Amino acid sequence: MTSSILTKVEGGVATLTLNRPKEMNSFDGDTARIIIDTLEAFAADETVRVLVVAGEGPAFSAGGDFNWVLTWPELDAITRRVGADAMMGAVQAVYDFPKPSIARVQGAAVGGGVGLMLACDFAVASSTARFGLTSARNGLLAGIAIPVLIQAVGPRKARQLLMHGGIFDAATALRIGLVDQVVDADALDATVAELAGELKRGAPSVQTLVKQLVTEIDGMTHDARVADLIGEHVAAQCMTVEAIEGMSAFLNKRKPRWAA
Repeated sequence: MTSSILTKVEGGVATLTLNRPKEMNSFDGDTARIIIDTLEAFAADETVRVLVVAGEGPAFSAGGDFNWVLTWPELDAITRRVGADAMMGAVQAVYDFPKPSIARVQGAAVGGGVGLMLACDFAVASSTARFGLTSARNGLLAGIAIPVLIQAVGPRKARQLLMHGGIFDAATALRIGLVDQVVDADALDATVAELAGELKRGAPSVQTLVKQLVTEIDGMTHDARVADLIGEHVAAQCMTVEAIEGMSAFLNKRKPRWAA
């Protein structure tokens, strides 16, 4: 039986590849749970510095598997909710991953596939990629994409995309802030590898702290509590082994150990 997820770790970069090309790399409950378990393993692996999320074949991901979702009316309410929670959990696991993450988008990213892409810290797309929050046209709600979509494009544009449901090209995705970079298809892998290499130059503890703090501070009013929280972490980070190593490396004109 072919695995629905392919994984590899090479040079500090872990790649999680959705491997259901005939289903446009849509995911069902089982696949969603494999994604969650895989990311837990990658998070615990100290050799992993950067995560790349990719799709096998012509599509990045079509989100939830319609063949699976069509079985839901025959299921009880609790089982349906478990399925929905598994899909949401997969996207949340990518979002919560404590190390930098990159979505490598070579083809269609639709519905929950957009959510999976936006859960990554960076999205690099082929110029031939296509995007859409099409669920409204199928009588569905692209719920797993909504939180990260609002973060990426703002509430007004998120409403427009979710209500309209149409497909748009990579240039439009770049213009509205859905992706960070668009490159020719034959340059996609090299661009992702270059970005991963740049990210490996950052101190791991700082990158993890940044991910935690940005999420926490985003939900707070910008007042004295924010300044107090940041001041506390700045002071604490200055005393870490990585901070001392990084400053010493700079002063001695060498690379810090994590970037060597």
